[in-house]
Amino acid sequence: MRWVLLLLFAVGAWAQIAAQTPQPVYDGQTVGAIDLIGNPHRDVEAFRPLVVQKADEPYSQSKVEASIAALERTGQFPRVEVNVVPDPAGLRLNFLLEPAYYLGMVNFPGATKTFSYTRLLQVADLPDEDPYDPTRVTASEKALQNFLRRNGYFKASIHTDREIDDAHQLVNLTFSVTLGKQAKVADVAFQGANAGEASQLLHSVRSLHARLTGALLKQGKPYTPERIKAATASIKRFLAQQHRLASKVEENPPQYDSETNRVRVSFKVELGPLVTVRVTGARLSTIPFLSGRQIKRLIPIYSEGTIDRDLVQEGEQNLVDYFQKKGYFNARVETTFDRQAEKISLIYEIEKGLKHKVDRIVFQGNHQIKDEDLLAVVAVKKAHFWFWSHGSVSEKLAHQSAENLQALYRDRGFEDAKVKPQIVVHTPGIDVLFNIDEGTQTLVENGDVVGNESLPLEQLAAPGGLELHSGAPFSPRKLADDRNRISASYLNHGYLNAEVKAAVKRDPQNPHRVEITYNITEHQMVRVEGVIYLGQKRTRLPLIQKTANLQNEAPIKRGDLLRAESGLYDLNVFDWSSVGPRKPITDQTEEQVLVKNHEAKRNEIIYGFGFEVSHRGGNVPSGTVAVPGGPVIGLGNNQIASSQSTFASPRGSVVFNRHNMRGLAETWSATVALSQLDQRALTTYAQPHFIGSQWSSLSTFSLERTTENPLFAASLGDLSFQVERLLNRKNNTRLQIRYDLNKTVLSHLLVPELVLPQDMNVHLSTFSGTLLRDTRDKPLDAHRGSFSTLNLDITPTALGSSANFAKLTGQYAFYKQLHSVVFANSIRLGLAKSFAGSFVPTSQLYFSGGGSSLRGFPIDEAGPHRIVPFCNVLSQQTGCVNITLPVGGRQLFILNSEVRFPLHINKALGGVIFYDGGNVYSAINFQNFANNYTSTVGIGLRYATPIGPIRIDVGRNLNPMSGISATQYYITLGQAF
Repeated sequence: MRWVLLLLFAVGAWAQIAAQTPQPVYDGQTVGAIDLIGNPHRDVEAFRPLVVQKADEPYSQSKVEASIAALERTGQFPRVEVNVVPDPAGLRLNFLLEPAYYLGMVNFPGATKTFSYTRLLQVADLPDEDPYDPTRVTASEKALQNFLRRNGYFKASIHTDREIDDAHQLVNLTFSVTLGKQAKVADVAFQGANAGEASQLLHSVRSLHARLTGALLKQGKPYTPERIKAATASIKRFLAQQHRLASKVEENPPQYDSETNRVRVSFKVELGPLVTVRVTGARLSTIPFLSGRQIKRLIPIYSEGTIDRDLVQEGEQNLVDYFQKKGYFNARVETTFDRQAEKISLIYEIEKGLKHKVDRIVFQGNHQIKDEDLLAVVAVKKAHFWFWSHGSVSEKLAHQSAENLQALYRDRGFEDAKVKPQIVVHTPGIDVLFNIDEGTQTLVENGDVVGNESLPLEQLAAPGGLELHSGAPFSPRKLADDRNRISASYLNHGYLNAEVKAAVKRDPQNPHRVEITYNITEHQMVRVEGVIYLGQKRTRLPLIQKTANLQNEAPIKRGDLLRAESGLYDLNVFDWSSVGPRKPITDQTEEQVLVKNHEAKRNEIIYGFGFEVSHRGGNVPSGTVAVPGGPVIGLGNNQIASSQSTFASPRGSVVFNRHNMRGLAETWSATVALSQLDQRALTTYAQPHFIGSQWSSLSTFSLERTTENPLFAASLGDLSFQVERLLNRKNNTRLQIRYDLNKTVLSHLLVPELVLPQDMNVHLSTFSGTLLRDTRDKPLDAHRGSFSTLNLDITPTALGSSANFAKLTGQYAFYKQLHSVVFANSIRLGLAKSFAGSFVPTSQLYFSGGGSSLRGFPIDEAGPHRIVPFCNVLSQQTGCVNITLPVGGRQLFILNSEVRFPLHINKALGGVIFYDGGNVYSAINFQNFANNYTSTVGIGLRYATPIGPIRIDVGRNLNPMSGISATQYYITLGQAF
């Protein structure tokens, strides 16, 4: 759960967020600025003479305390506090003269059309829980002005207004921005280059490469920081190609002409000497351009833009490490460095030596930790049985592995553990030995928590108790984890200022026995005094209140605040949300909570246009036919004959999204896609809270007319309404209820027997219910958890359907990881049954076969078949050709089982062995099931990507069907199940 992760992060960051109180540690540091912050209706500057501590003087704790006392003696302020804010320009002292006002909402009208709200808020630098300080507002206005100038808006003007909310002691700020026109580039100059060099540099920012990378600098182009950054990179790239590797390029301050609204761009260029780098004796890659890339990656003078002896030596070490990892452990690199006034020559002479492979990785001296656990953190890799595998070892990897092993031992309590790597070469093999001196394990003799007066230990250490309990190995990491868990528990129970300090006491008689004490200072519980909602303009307040779910008088829990913030983001209405106390928590027992939101843009248009020229010739891929609602029909080596007519027409699509309809976070979407052969229209309406309930809903209406396939014309219509509710957040259980009205009309059929008469004009009116449960760790590539679904469909003629039938479909998949091996299993069952003497339309029967079901069959080719004559419609065929096509079934059973394992060639590459069993059956009975059961075995490869694994599977059907190859292969994206 996202909010839980945010809570754990907040534990570490909370101390930094909280205001800094004056401490003697600041004594002697220079004070950069002193601000008096109070009621904005009053002029507090009149009290500045009472402040003994002065700016530009060393910080003095006694002077600060004297200043506080003097201000309190006036009787004008119930309380005076000081916040010390470290700053590079010196300490900033904020004297808070209560009752101070705090920042509410900050808006930037006129600027959010061009820049994101979060970026503007970052530039203004007005954090939540900060007091309202007019001097900070002035600094923010200046920062915004500089930001706009850097982005080419030199004529931009900013007018700042404040809205004082006396009821809640808040100040809302509005920075009204008038952007004006963005400045354009006038000309480009180069300082430090002669005329010839400047001409070449100018060409580098006007070349084709510059156009493609956004670095084009020519008269009339918009002046933007992205363009200047890209141009700077393009210039450096050009200089590197000219062997000017130590050159420096930076933009001079832009020269703006207000009359023309143009900017004269100039760069300061230091060309540096000519640097020639050569790598001899061995190639880094057999492919030339890859070899050049490797050189630039391994030799740091390319990336650093300078050259010195240290970088030359680093490049030498990188080359040695590179070849050692490739198996040339005895690789040596000699460097020749010749420096003259305007020229530097650098030669890396490589002697690879013989190639080795890592035969063994041996651990010596490990008595308390198993080899398998140690091997998991070792960066050295052993060679495998593949002929190209040589493993991976280098001196750098060996020392890195030793450090990893040492860290593992210390995490297990062996504080004095030492690991020394040793590499033994016995051509052509290499043994990597790790000599381990474990030392004595440090154990926790006693673990105690003191000061927890309000929360029992069971709550503080839930759910599994403290890791550093009596008898457990001592670990600094676990010590920090336990401390953070206790802190998180207090934050999540309303104790926002709770302090947890861990103390480690060693036994004087035995330093390898320790006592752990977590000393807790709880401070006060803070409750919600009231909830203030800011920033909403169109969004209805009840929706925000329901989503945030913050109650008056309830404890202010960090988890609740983070969960509320996450829920507001999930509405997809706000581009920024913040939920937190109005001001920093000090000693108050009640505090107001601010829920601040900034509404995102409501309208979104996505469009695309093109032109198509086509001959109608069946489906893609060629050699198949797919009738709407039916299976994919393989034509073997045949293809549909292309239409004699050439169809040429524009093609385009437009998508319009309207967000936050009715102020209830509802979204209406409309899509239109048009071409000569295919016309589609789709509209949807999504409601996160249907009629104010916990159910979400989705309404869909679509129409399509297609003649892309020369065999038929199809008219399709669909109207559906679905509601969904989350039943259990912990195990992600959902219930869906859906009504769907569907109509399919086929006409102009060139192969009459391709579609059964009852399937030519089908009306379906279906009520369905679906129960889903998903506990998978990664839905795209699950390693642990399970996925189950159960779906019931009822389609009666009483509601306008063409037939009476019902369907029950279920699936259960579970995943178990053992070390690096994943065992994945799935079972699917489907039953379709007509009633009242009716039938089940072909579109509602079950079809199977393909990469995600039975991999021993082509797509949809499992189960019973029938023969259809294709007469005079196939390419290069006259007369009739009989084609076998699947007819579907009323029963479906699929059993999939996979073992997924790493191949240790590449981190992203893995292997699979699998079994698929089952079939599609014409009738529901056990004898049919047993007689027609099929089994498929196979192997596959998986290559992990951020969007799911690339999958290659080869399956062999042990019960092949006549006319269908027993061996099938599939290349696709994502796991089979």
